[in-house]
Amino acid sequence: MLRYLIRRLMIAIPVLFGILFMSFMFTRLLPGDPLLMMMSVEEFSATDEYMEQRRSDLGLDKPVPVQYVVWVGEVFQGNLGTSFHRRAPVTELIWDRLGPTALLTGTGILLALIIGIPIGVMAAVRQNSWFDYFSATGSMLAISIPNFFLGLMAIFIFSLQLRWLPTGGLRTLGMEPSLGDSLKHLIMPAGVLSAVLIGPYVRYTRQSMLDVLRQDHITTATAKGVRGRSIVIFHGLRNALIPLTTVIAIQIPALLAGTVIIETIFSWPGMGQLVLEAIRRRDYPIIIGVVLFSAVLVMIFNLIADLLAAILDPRIRL
Repeated sequence: MLRYLIRRLMIAIPVLFGILFMSFMFTRLLPGDPLLMMMSVEEFSATDEYMEQRRSDLGLDKPVPVQYVVWVGEVFQGNLGTSFHRRAPVTELIWDRLGPTALLTGTGILLALIIGIPIGVMAAVRQNSWFDYFSATGSMLAISIPNFFLGLMAIFIFSLQLRWLPTGGLRTLGMEPSLGDSLKHLIMPAGVLSAVLIGPYVRYTRQSMLDVLRQDHITTATAKGVRGRSIVIFHGLRNALIPLTTVIAIQIPALLAGTVIIETIFSWPGMGQLVLEAIRRRDYPIIIGVVLFSAVLVMIFNLIADLLAAILDPRIRL
């Protein structure tokens, strides 16, 4: 297992540096000058010397390859740079927004797994039944409907019409933080996120279970008189979870940095809003810092998925 882990790390590290290099270069190709976007009205009449000094202070006067080398050197020292607009360390900004995004993403994925996996298993066991067709139709609807439409409909129904839930935010302003108030604000964004994820989870689980249930060891267990429920849970589901584990591991880091639409609709103060604001203001340190954070998460969770797959199916280690 240790050799398998080392081999995976040796593959992942060059990929990480390649992603960072391309992301850094493409970020610098974005239209718009970050210096102009962060200047006040009074500074627009500043002299050329002042502008060059500001550009030098931000490190934007050097060639892009030199900027990349300097940035990589700072990263190895644990420094992701300072935000152009917020004038704060990028590490602190990401850390402050990571908690709300992790809460939203974790709750959404957990709800989707609790609902999606049992439905997918039952659809596979009852193949070509009314339940199978119903779950397939519901999955296609969940995949097809955009998350921004689901979010707006949820706000319209549960906030504006029924007045059951708040329209957005992490907590009610002016009130003492409480678990009940936080749950009320979490229900709609987490519910919309889980609704988007349930469809793929149902389809992956169903297809994977069908593949496993057709294998020889399932036929042998059935011939030996093993109960159907034991076959499904202990023999089928364990192997069927292997591809689903990989899918979830890939989705988690992507969702942590990519819940821009849901966080914007529900005014959720997470990393999605931070990235969106950084793109609007051409705040290069935040953009590339989030890319680095996301790439590292992708590496870690892919490695976790590979290890879990090797544990669930020892043949993978060979």
